[in-house]
Amino acid sequence: MSPSPGPLPRTPDRRSSSSALFGAFRTLTGGRLKSATPPPSASSATATPTSRPSLAAHRPHSVATETPVKHILEPVDERRTRQLLGGPPELDPLVEQLRSSRPFQERAAAVEKICAILEEYPVRNVHGLWSIASDLLAPDQCDEVAGVGYMLLKSCVALPDLTPVERKAFFDAASQRRDDPSFNLRLQIVTILTEEGRNVAACESSTAHFILVSLETCFKESGEAYKAASATRGKKKAERPIQEVENMNQLFQFAISVCKFNAKTFDDKDLDLLLERTMVVCQETCQRCDIENAVKLFDTIITYVHIPPHMLQSCLEVLCSIHRQIKAAQEQTWNTLTNLFKSHVGQAAVSALLHTLLDGPTRKHRQGSLYRGTIQVLEQLLLEDGRNGLPKVPVSLLFPALRSSIQDVDKVQERFVVDLIAAILEEERLTEILLEEADWSNLIDIIRTCAERDDDRYVAKATTAAEKVLTEKAASATDTSSLTASQSPLSTHDDADTDAILNSEPSSVPPSRTAMARRYSEDEITRILINLDSMSSNMEFVQKAAIMELFMRLAHRLSDSTAENMIQFYAAERYLHPSNEHWLEACRSLVAGILKDYSRPRSLRVLSIRKLRETYNTVEGLCASDTVLQCGALLINNIEPEEDVEVLYELVDFAVDVADRASDASFPDTAEILKRRLERQTVSSHSSTSVFSSPSRHAKADTSHGSACNVIAAAFVRLFTRSVVTSARKTRLLYDILRYIAANDRFESDGRLTALKLLFRMRADSNHSLFVSASSEGESIAAVLCRTAETAVNSDRHEDIKTGEYGRQEDPSSWRDQRKVSGSSPRSSLNRHTSRHGAGTGRVARPVPPLWTYPGPKGLPEEPSPQPSRMVFSHIDVKEYPLSEDVLDVEVTLWLELVISLLQKSPDWEIYSYALVHLGPQLSNQSLVRSCVPQLQMLRNVVCEHVRSSNFREPPSHTLLKKADVAVCLYHILTVLISYHDYFEKSEEDELVKAFLHGVGYWDRTSKWCIHALYVCCFEVPLSVSKSLDNIIQKMSQIITKPSTAIHILEFLTSLARMPELYKNFREDEFKMVFGVSFRYLQHIRDHRDRVAAAVTTQNGQRSLRHSGTSRDFAASPDQSSGKTASAADDLPQYLYSLAYHVITFWFMGLKMEDRPKQIPWITKNLQYTDSTGRQVLEEQGQVIVDMMNMVAYSDRDETTRDPNFARPADGEVWKKRWILGHSLMTIETAARTGVSLITSRRPCGTRYLYQRPLLAPDPSHQVPLVVGSSSEAFDTSANVEILPEYIFQTYYAPLILSDPPIILPDDDMSRRAIASFDRISTVDSYKVGVVYIGEGQTHEMDILMNDIGSGAYSFFISDLGTLVRLKGAKFNTGGLDTRGDTDGQFTYCWRDRCVELVFHITTMMPTDRADAEMTYPNKKRHIGNDFVTIVFNDSGLPYNFDTFPSAFNYVHIVIAPESRASFVDARRAADPDGRRRYYKVQVLSRPGFPDISPAAETKILCGVHLAGYCRLIAINASVFSQVWSARDGAETSSSWRNRLRQIKRLRERYGAGDAGAAPPITLTASPGGGGGHVHQGGGAASPPARENHGAGAAFNRASIATFMSEGTSRSSVASNSHD
Repeated sequence: MSPSPGPLPRTPDRRSSSSALFGAFRTLTGGRLKSATPPPSASSATATPTSRPSLAAHRPHSVATETPVKHILEPVDERRTRQLLGGPPELDPLVEQLRSSRPFQERAAAVEKICAILEEYPVRNVHGLWSIASDLLAPDQCDEVAGVGYMLLKSCVALPDLTPVERKAFFDAASQRRDDPSFNLRLQIVTILTEEGRNVAACESSTAHFILVSLETCFKESGEAYKAASATRGKKKAERPIQEVENMNQLFQFAISVCKFNAKTFDDKDLDLLLERTMVVCQETCQRCDIENAVKLFDTIITYVHIPPHMLQSCLEVLCSIHRQIKAAQEQTWNTLTNLFKSHVGQAAVSALLHTLLDGPTRKHRQGSLYRGTIQVLEQLLLEDGRNGLPKVPVSLLFPALRSSIQDVDKVQERFVVDLIAAILEEERLTEILLEEADWSNLIDIIRTCAERDDDRYVAKATTAAEKVLTEKAASATDTSSLTASQSPLSTHDDADTDAILNSEPSSVPPSRTAMARRYSEDEITRILINLDSMSSNMEFVQKAAIMELFMRLAHRLSDSTAENMIQFYAAERYLHPSNEHWLEACRSLVAGILKDYSRPRSLRVLSIRKLRETYNTVEGLCASDTVLQCGALLINNIEPEEDVEVLYELVDFAVDVADRASDASFPDTAEILKRRLERQTVSSHSSTSVFSSPSRHAKADTSHGSACNVIAAAFVRLFTRSVVTSARKTRLLYDILRYIAANDRFESDGRLTALKLLFRMRADSNHSLFVSASSEGESIAAVLCRTAETAVNSDRHEDIKTGEYGRQEDPSSWRDQRKVSGSSPRSSLNRHTSRHGAGTGRVARPVPPLWTYPGPKGLPEEPSPQPSRMVFSHIDVKEYPLSEDVLDVEVTLWLELVISLLQKSPDWEIYSYALVHLGPQLSNQSLVRSCVPQLQMLRNVVCEHVRSSNFREPPSHTLLKKADVAVCLYHILTVLISYHDYFEKSEEDELVKAFLHGVGYWDRTSKWCIHALYVCCFEVPLSVSKSLDNIIQKMSQIITKPSTAIHILEFLTSLARMPELYKNFREDEFKMVFGVSFRYLQHIRDHRDRVAAAVTTQNGQRSLRHSGTSRDFAASPDQSSGKTASAADDLPQYLYSLAYHVITFWFMGLKMEDRPKQIPWITKNLQYTDSTGRQVLEEQGQVIVDMMNMVAYSDRDETTRDPNFARPADGEVWKKRWILGHSLMTIETAARTGVSLITSRRPCGTRYLYQRPLLAPDPSHQVPLVVGSSSEAFDTSANVEILPEYIFQTYYAPLILSDPPIILPDDDMSRRAIASFDRISTVDSYKVGVVYIGEGQTHEMDILMNDIGSGAYSFFISDLGTLVRLKGAKFNTGGLDTRGDTDGQFTYCWRDRCVELVFHITTMMPTDRADAEMTYPNKKRHIGNDFVTIVFNDSGLPYNFDTFPSAFNYVHIVIAPESRASFVDARRAADPDGRRRYYKVQVLSRPGFPDISPAAETKILCGVHLAGYCRLIAINASVFSQVWSARDGAETSSSWRNRLRQIKRLRERYGAGDAGAAPPITLTASPGGGGGHVHQGGGAASPPARENHGAGAAFNRASIATFMSEGTSRSSVASNSHD
C-alpha cells in the first residue's frame, strides 16, 4: 500500500544500485549530488545498505558489542577547539570550570549555570564545550556524575542549528552508556536531538543500532521490572506506570517515527533484526501496550519501508496470531494486514499464508494458533473477494505447491516443473483457466527461479571452460599462432551452448547470466516465454505487466519478436519513466538484456536506445542530478565496446546531446569516452589477432554513417559547431581532438576527412571571431582532381573498361583493403582515359568510390551557426585583451603546422587531395591566419620547393590523374599566398614569381593557373614581376601556340600593357619579344588555317571540317564571317585572333615615342604574310594597325577639335573639297582670299583636324596684275578667289604616280550622308559595365537595387574605377544613361584609355525613392539587366548566387567580397574604413554555358588599393568576349576601326576604280594627313561650293584594334555630327 500523501514521510527506494556505473557517469558529466554522500563510516539514509556496519551478529538474546568510545572521550586539543559564539561573558570562565582537573562539585555547579545560559542564549559551537565535559559520561563514571553529564548534554542538544559534527557527537555520547539505569534520560536526549525521529541527519549510521540494541535491552528491563512490580504489589494494579514499561512505549514511538520519516536508515539486515525483535516482543510480552505498539510498528514498516520477502511469512504468522488471540487488537491488526495485502507484496502475502498451510509455519511452537490465525485471515480475504483492493485467494494450490517443491536446488526436479508448466501453457483449455487467475506471481516465480538456476549452471560451465583455455594458453605462451574462431573454448560443447555465446572470446572474462543469448527453439524456457507472449494479448493489464517484468528479467532468453513486444509495452505504459517506482532497474535490465546482446538484430537494439533516450529526456527535467547521471550512463557506457556502426551512431548521437548540455567541467569526461572508443578502434584495426565475434558487430561497408571512426569524428564535429558559439573551454578541447584525428594515420580515412571538413571550414570575421562556414568553397578547384560530377564519369563505365582490358574484375573481398593501402579516389577522370589509362604498363589498381566529391554527402553533419563566436577567436592581442578561461585564442598556428605536415608526408591520397583542394580557400580568409606568419612562411617555402623540384606526391594509378593535376592545386595554394607578401622578404617574393614562371610551360595544365597567378603578382608584387618580366615573356613566347594557354597569355599581355610601370625599363629587344608572341601565334593560326583549307579542298567540298577538342581554336579565319550557328568553342578563335592584334596595339602605344618609328617597318613586315597563291597579304586588322602606328608614332596627343570659326569674313569665301586618299578621307575647307584652311583627315583609327594658314606675301611691285578671270574682277572684294582647296591638297600630295590617284568625292547628298555615317562610327570601343552593391544580409534583387549607399570600402572602390563625370549634356556614349535630365542620376564614373572607354552603371548613384520602389526598381533593372558584365560588391557576408539578377543579357558577374565578414558597423569602425589595406576575394561567375576563361574564374585575393584596377581589366576582357558570345548565332563582329576602314573602302568602290589588288603595297608616310597606299594624281577642278559654316566639331577619339564589334549607335563614343 502506498503511503498517504505528505511532505515528510518518504517511501524508501530499497533497490540495489551499481555504484561503479553511477560513479563513472557522475564523473563523466561532472554533476554533484544534491547532498553529499556520507563516507562508509558514517552512512546516511541515502547510502547503500552495505556502506555501514550492520547488526547481523546480534540476536534477540545476544549481548550487544561495546561501541568504542575512545574517540568520544579523547581530550580535545585546546588550540583546535572552536570558540563559543552567542554566550555572555561569564560563559568562558564557566567553561574553564568544566575541565576534568576541577573538583566534581565545581563542575556540577558550572553545569547548572551553563544549562541556564544555554536555555537563555542561542549559543553556537558548543562541540568544544561538550568536548571538555564529555568525560562525565564515561562508562566508568558513577550514576551521579553521569546525571550531571546527561543534564548538560540535554541542554546542548536542545540548541538550534547544531552542526552535523555536533549532532553526531551528541548522539554517540547519549548512546555509549548502554547499561545505564537512566535510559529514559538517554532516550529523551536522542528524541530531542532527532526531533522525535524526524531528523536523523548526521546520525544515520547510529540510529538503527541504537534502536535495535535499546529494544532488546529495554524489553528485558521492562519484563524484569514488571515481574518485580507484580511480585511486590500482587495482583493490584500499579498506581503509577512502571518507568521501564514507559521507556518501552517511548522507544516504540521513536522507532515508528524513524521508520516513518527516515526509512532508509535501516538496511535490509537491520530491518530483519527490527522485525525479528519486534516479533519476539509480541511472542514474549505480557503488556498489551507492547502488542499495540508492535502492531503500529509493523504497519509503519509496511507503509513506509517494506517487509522483506523472507520475513513476510513470519510477520504474517505473528499478526495472524495477534488477530486471532487478542480481541481488543483485532481491528488494529486487521488494518495492518489490510495495508500489507494492499501493498505490492499483497499477493505474496496470500501466498505466504498458503505456504504456511502447505508447508507448516516457520515457528514450530504454537502451531495451532498460527494455523487458526492464518485461516481466519484467509477467510476474511475470501469474503472480500478482491474488493477494497485486497487480493483474491487462488482457487488452486498447484502453483504454490510447485514452488514449494523447488525450494531446494535440484536440476531434475526443476526440469520436471518447467516441462509441466510448458505443457500447461501449450494447452488452450488450461491457459483459459490460468487466464482467470488474478495472481500469477507463483507461476512467474517458478519460471524465473528455474531459468536463473539454469543460467547459473551454464555460467559455471562457461567459467570452467574459460579457465581451462587460460591454462592451455599459459602453457603454450611461446606459440606465436593466434587462436581462430574454431578454437573457441566452447566449441567442444553442445550446439545450444555454442550458439548462445556468439560474442564470447576465448580470453575474455566469463559472461554474466544476462550477457548470454540462449533462445534456441529447443529450450523449454524459451518456449514457455514465447507461449506467454502469445497469451499476453488476452491478459489483464496486471497479468501482462507481471509477465513483461518476467520477460525483462529473462530478456536474454526472449525471441526477437517477444523482446520487441516487451520494449513496446514498457514504453507505452511508461514503465521506463519515473512514474514507475522501479523504472531505473527496468532500464538497466533493458540495457543488459537487449542492448548489450550483440547477437540481437540492429533494429531491436536501436529501438531500445531510442526508448531509453525518451526516458532520459523525461528524467532530465524531473529527477535529481545523480539519477539523471545513472540514467545517462546506461547508454554512454556502451559506446566503447560497440562495434555495429548504426548502433554506435545512435549511442554517439545521444552522447553528443548529453555533452552539449553538460557543464564545462564535466564535458571532458564525455569527450574522453568518445576518444577512448576512437582509440580502441585504432588498436583493433591494427591488431593482427582475429577476434571471434558476431557478424552484426562489424561495421558494414554500405552504411550511411561510414566507419566507426567516422561516427566518432562526426560527433566531435557536431560538438564543435555547437560549442564554438557557446563555450571556449569545450571548443579548446574539441579543437585539439579534431586535430589529433586529422593528423593520425591510424584512423580510418573517412573519419579523418570528417575532421578535416570541419577544420578546413574554420573562418574568422574582421574582428577575428571564429565561425564555421557552411560551404568549403573548394568545388571549382576540386574539378582539377576530378572530384565533381561534371569531371567524373560513371564508375560502371570505368569498370567496363577495366573488365574489357584485363578480362576479369578484382576480388571483391580485397576492395576495402585496397582503400586502406592506396586511399580512395575519384571514380574516373574527364576524358583522360585515352591518354592516361594506357600510360602504365602494369595493371592499374581497381578504382574505389571516392570519400569526398562535389556534389556529395553533406559536408558537415550539422548546419553550423551563421553567427561568429564571441568567445573563440583566431587572433587575440593579449596586451589589449588578456586571455581568460572564457575566451579562447584557437591557435591556428597548430592547424597550419598540421596542414603543412599533411602536404609533406600524408600517405593517404584522400587526405592529401582534400588538403590540396581546400587549403587555398581557407587561406583566403586572412583574419583567420593573421598570427601565423612563421607558418605562412614555412608553407610558402614548402610549396615552392615542391613545385620547383617536383617532389610532391603522385596520384595513385587508378585515379588516372597525373602529377600536373597535383601541381595545379599546389599553384592554387601558392596563388592565395601572394596576398601575404607583406610577411615575406623581397627574395621570397621573387621566389614566388619564379615558382609561377616555372609552372608556365613545365606542365601543360599548370600554365593557365600560373599565368593567372602572375596576373595577380603584377598588382601585388610588381617589383618581383618586373625583375622577371623578360623571362616571363620569353617563356610565354615558347608556348603561345598551345591552344590551352594562348588565350590566357594574350589576355595577360593585353592587361600587362596597361601597367607601364612594370616594363618601363624594357629595351627594344624585349618589346620585340612581346610583339613576337603575337606574330608567332598569328603565323601558327594562319598555317593551321591553310592546312584546314587544304583538307577541305581534298574532300571536294562535300562537308566542312568540324574540329573537336582544342583544335577548334583554328577552325576558320577570323576575317571570315559565317552564317552558321557558332558554339562557345567556335567563338574562341575569333577572340584569340583579335587578342593577338590587341597585344600589338597596346604594346606599340607603350613604346616611348622616340622608339615607335623604329618599330613600324619591322611590325609592318611581320603583319604581312604570303598566302597559298604566293601573294603578299595584309589582313584588314593588320591594315588598321599600320594606320594606328602611323597616327601615334610621332605624338602622344590624340585629341584635336574642329574650329568652326577658323576663317574670318575678311579671309574670303570658304570652299570645301573631299578626296579619298588611299584608305583615308580628306576634307579641306579653304577661305579663298587668304587660304586659311581647316583640314579634316578621317582615317580608320581616328579623325584629326588641322588648321593651316598660308604665309602669303604681297606681289612684287613689278609683277603684272591679273586682268582675266574672277580674281581680276573681284580683286578688291571679299569674293576674290585666290586659293582653292586643291591648292592646299597639293601641299600633302605630289601627283607623280598615276596607279592609285586620289578620288574626288562629289558634293551631293549621298556623299554627305556617307561622311555623316562615317563620323557616327566611334573611334574608341565603348562598353558599359554594371556596378551593384549588396548590403549586409541581403539576398533579394529588390532589396539590393534599393541601396543608395554602400560601405566606405565600396565608395573607395567605385571612385578608383574611373573619373566622376556629369551625365547631363555628356557628349560621349553613356551606355543608355540619360543625358538630358537626371532620371539616371547626376553623375557616374567613366574610364578610358586611347582604345577603350568604360561607362559604369552604378545602381547606388541612380535615383532611389524608397516610397516608390515600383518605379525605382525597374529603372535600375533596365540598365543592369542589359549589361553583359556586372561588378557585384558583396558585403552581405553570404555566398553570392548568380541568379540573384535574372536577365537574358547578364553573362559575367565579377563578384567582390571581403576576405573576412564584417558588419556595416564593424566596417565603419575599422582602422582602415575605406578598405585600402584590406584584402578582397574576386571571382568571376558566368552564366551556365558561358566559357570560364577569366583569370579570376578561380577566386583571387587582392588588396583594396589594387582592387579597382584588377576588376577593370577583367571587365574589359569580359565585355569584349561577351559581345562575341552574344553574336555567336551568325552576326558579324568587327571593331570600330575596321568598320571605319570598310566605310572608306565602300566609298572607293563607289566613286573610284577600287583597289589594285587584294593587298596593295603600302607606302609609309610621316605626313600628318597622309593616307595609306600609293597616291595618284587626280584630274579636274572642282566647282566652288557654297559657303558652309557648321557647328563645333567633336573631340578626337581613339579606337582599339583588339575590340571588334559594333552595337549600332551604342558603339559611338562621340555624339558627333558630320561637317560635310
